[in-house]
Amino acid sequence: MHTIEDRVRHIIAEISGLSTSIPGDANLYLDLGMASVYAVQLLMDLEEKFQVSVPDEAFVEATSIQKLTAMMEGLTSHAEGSASA
Repeated sequence: MHTIEDRVRHIIAEISGLSTSIPGDANLYLDLGMASVYAVQLLMDLEEKFQVSVPDEAFVEATSIQKLTAMMEGLTSHAEGSASA
């Protein structure tokens, strides 16, 4: 079973061509040069593959794999809690 971080890394690699082994705390845009045009695709893919709605404000602040992973963990645990309620 893949962790949320593994899934996030795979999505980023598919979209941008960056390696899945990039440092988790590196800024995807400033440190690694991921084109900002990929951000919209990244947002859409995260929402589709995790079946959640990502708030724009949270996504803008999630500029690293660590931050994206934490955001997705929070959103997926909230979604799972809502589904069982």
